[in-house]
Amino acid sequence: MKVHSNIIDYTVTQLNKSIKNIIESSFLTLRVVGEVSQVKKHSSGHIYFTLKDKESSLSAICWRSNVNKLNVKIEEGSSVVIIGRVTTYSPQSKYQLIVEQVEYQGEGLLLKILEDRKKMLSKEGLFDEDKKKKIITFPSSIGVITSESGAVFSDIVHRIKDRFPLEIILYPVKVQGESSATEICNALDYFENYKNNNFDKPDVIIIARGGGSLEDLMPFNEEKLVRKIFSCSIPIVSAVGHETDITLCDFVSDLRAPTPSAAAEIIVPERNEILIRFDQKILFLKKIMASFLEKKKNEVSILKNKLPDLKNKVNTYFQSLDFFEQKLINEIKNKLSQKKILFIENSGKLNLEVFFSNFQVLKEKINLLNESLSKQVNNLFNTKKQYLNSSIRQLDLLSYKDTLKRGFAVIKNKNMIIKKTTQVQVGDELSVEFFKDEMRVKKIK
Repeated sequence: MKVHSNIIDYTVTQLNKSIKNIIESSFLTLRVVGEVSQVKKHSSGHIYFTLKDKESSLSAICWRSNVNKLNVKIEEGSSVVIIGRVTTYSPQSKYQLIVEQVEYQGEGLLLKILEDRKKMLSKEGLFDEDKKKKIITFPSSIGVITSESGAVFSDIVHRIKDRFPLEIILYPVKVQGESSATEICNALDYFENYKNNNFDKPDVIIIARGGGSLEDLMPFNEEKLVRKIFSCSIPIVSAVGHETDITLCDFVSDLRAPTPSAAAEIIVPERNEILIRFDQKILFLKKIMASFLEKKKNEVSILKNKLPDLKNKVNTYFQSLDFFEQKLINEIKNKLSQKKILFIENSGKLNLEVFFSNFQVLKEKINLLNESLSKQVNNLFNTKKQYLNSSIRQLDLLSYKDTLKRGFAVIKNKNMIIKKTTQVQVGDELSVEFFKDEMRVKKIK
């Protein structure tokens, strides 16, 4: 390195240029690790930021012409590896890093891999909402894929037992390490073909594990596991890590739960709430039935009141017949009286032979009239009698009393006729009505 004396006189510009040449010739392309902070995107398109670690900081700039070429966006708080050159900025007497490329560092690299994988799978439609399967409200069995040694499975079992006890099938797997994703895929194949004691495969599967670092959760980001979950015919609930942990399994699963215990709560309903709702529905149905029966009872009463009183109607017809008969008799008596008076008046004027001859003719006419009248009266009486009998039969048909004559009985519970045994509870007092009387009974069993 050329040694520059500080004894000779330099202008400020000369000194700055000398320092610039020394720095740029000493450091070519560099890889600098640090955390991005104080990001400022200038209106010119350049990006200014600070790259720092625990002890120091370094000014950095990415020219506008290079911003769109970056593989990773420059974002606040990102841990990155900056590839670039060191130079100086004379107006401010400082040195700075000119950014040529940016890479994620450590966990950031994993995040980049996951982001690329997520975009690829999402583009294929593996995360589409319309392709997710519906989880039934009342499952009969649940498959659980998790470690048998951790507390996750116990939490799930206890939560389901408290809410809605049912069959739980555990397939133990490693939830961390290289073989974890393969074991989970094998577990899904097992449940797809599950057959045990005539029980079919479970209605839903829970994939669960506790929290951990990004590296610990990487098996749940494996592409083969994501594709296996997507192709599984059984609905799957992802309960991996804590609420803040997000894996690709969460996106492809049919439902994501923030914790394993929450998965159990989401899948199974609360038994006590169901029983309360069931009782409420039963009470509501009873009220509807009572209202319906009361309405029909009122309608029957109205129809019953509209039915004519047949006996009264028959008596009215009899009265009319009696009136007609009396009127006819009076009419005949009046006619006979008139004829008798006329006969007496004309008896002296008439020849006896002619009189007796006319009398005989009149007698025959009267006999004929009497016969005709008798027939008409009998016909009318028979007609009214037939109508009366028909009305009586109709009245008898409408009454259940005629049925009781044949040895039948009517059983009532609070004036409601019993048609089936489900209408009677043990201890109910019933009335049994016979043709002439009734008695009270009680159901004992």
